[in-house]
Amino acid sequence: MMGNEGSQLSGLEIEEKATDISDFWTHYQATIKDSCRYFSLKGDGSVSVFKGQAVPGPLWTITSPLEKFSNNLLKYRHPCIIRYISAWQQRSTLHLATEYVQPLSHILNSQTPLQLCIGLNNILRALVFLHEQAGMSHNNVSISAIYVTGDGQWKLGGLEYLCAFTELTPGYLKQARIHRYDKAVDPNEESYDNVSKVDQYGFAVLVEDAFKGHKDDEVPYLREFKTYCRDMLQHTNPVKRPKLSEVLQHNFFNHEFITIYKFLNFLPLKSEEERCDFFTNILDTLKCYDEETVAKQLGGLLLSRLTMLDQTARKDVIPFILKPKNERSQNAEHSGFFSISVYKEHVKPRLMQLFAVRDTQIRMLLLTHFSKFVHMFSHEELSQHILPELLLGIKDTDDNLVASTLICLSELVPILGADTVIGGKRSKLFTDGRPNPKSNLVLSSNVPKEENGFLATKSLRDFHCSEDSYEQNEVDNSSFDKNLLNERPSPVGGESVEEKYIITTETKRNNTGESEEDWSDWDNSNNQTSTAPVLPFLQSLEKEEVIAVEPIEINNTPHSVSNLKEQSDKKNSPFAKSCNTGKEKYGRHFRIRHKKPKS
Repeated sequence: MMGNEGSQLSGLEIEEKATDISDFWTHYQATIKDSCRYFSLKGDGSVSVFKGQAVPGPLWTITSPLEKFSNNLLKYRHPCIIRYISAWQQRSTLHLATEYVQPLSHILNSQTPLQLCIGLNNILRALVFLHEQAGMSHNNVSISAIYVTGDGQWKLGGLEYLCAFTELTPGYLKQARIHRYDKAVDPNEESYDNVSKVDQYGFAVLVEDAFKGHKDDEVPYLREFKTYCRDMLQHTNPVKRPKLSEVLQHNFFNHEFITIYKFLNFLPLKSEEERCDFFTNILDTLKCYDEETVAKQLGGLLLSRLTMLDQTARKDVIPFILKPKNERSQNAEHSGFFSISVYKEHVKPRLMQLFAVRDTQIRMLLLTHFSKFVHMFSHEELSQHILPELLLGIKDTDDNLVASTLICLSELVPILGADTVIGGKRSKLFTDGRPNPKSNLVLSSNVPKEENGFLATKSLRDFHCSEDSYEQNEVDNSSFDKNLLNERPSPVGGESVEEKYIITTETKRNNTGESEEDWSDWDNSNNQTSTAPVLPFLQSLEKEEVIAVEPIEINNTPHSVSNLKEQSDKKNSPFAKSCNTGKEKYGRHFRIRHKKPKS
């Protein structure tokens, strides 16, 4: 970077490598740091800087070509003419800063036929403005005089030869002849008494150059328009050449896509009924065209201030423009309009600009749909561009704006972290007040560790021998039968494997320091112990082919299922005592041996 070199623009950094070099100036790209991001679609303050010095020649005795170009940009403002920012003199070099643009000649081959059509429409509108509103003739209409902005819009430049029609003479054109585009100059120009139609001839040549290599059927009415340019705009008699405003009426500039483009450009002139009908059907119409062309040529207009303030557009258009296409639709919503790649390239930069707009309605619209597009931004973009704008919103006096902003800030917490979003020191002020689980499952067997680890993550209800435990005064035995899970069949192919499981189900005492009195309402109020959980468990074993069920606590003595059921009914039996330990929480320990199937 070359630094600001005493520039009148604070924070300007000009790139060392030139973008383009012409006879009169050198074109550089530059960046204005800490700018309001108004100058560039990129949102980084990108601008263009032209540097030029004095040039010898009869037309430049008073002012240099770049100085005349600069003065004309400052004087004649139009949406289709390069936007002037600033100009300053440094030693013998004049500097002109404009909006970010690049020469059309650099990207002409990458332009689609529809982009060429819209671009020519822009240049024609700029020329009509100069001719009919300003009374000026451009005198050098050619590809070298056209530039393209960051969002793909063609802008007219090359105003160094601009002059009033009253000053346009064959002598003036002769003096300018040496630097004008040779192909765009009428060979018989010097012999004409009326030279006021030189721009018509130049525009016809521009159309021919722009569509060189393209087929005539790629754009509606292209073949007819080429013929019209050759026969009418390049007529050998300049008097018979039509006004450029009449050229705008040709069908080539009035097919469906360009009609949409012009409608969006002239939105303030349309009635409410026209706007309602237009925005209701526009998305269905645009689906027929190339997605990237739509995004590049119409993306800025679809997200313009006027569009975003229109009630029909806010309901039928904006929600689908702000939502990427591949996002899963919810609540029967339609999917977005642009794919992620196109969205990031053309829509995301617009959103970064819109977050800098201090308009309540626009900000509320962005906040409403924030969750749909927040994941399109990088971590850096969110923290450095979006977050500061959101934090500004919580200081507003509008309660609705503040409430919506806080909701959006909550969306950023999982992405950026609470420290970044809210700042300041944080400490743990809340604890987890949930009680310890009532039962833990311990599973051990001769199965592989990986399988054992997987099973250990399941809840007790996931196993076929699992049932709920209840206090006697809360439920009766029938309720347990209803709550038993169905027996789970053995896995296919596992019948030949003899497995031995030790399943331990126990209720642990709370070991966190709380007394029994603190949790007395969670215990049996009558201090009675129920054997009800044992019986359903034993009944379920009758359905299985088991050899024995061994209560481990009774010296590992094998017992049959029927014997166990008898002992469970006896209050003082060793088995009952092993299952029920009075006031203490009871535990049940069994070893289950399954019958090995015949091979």
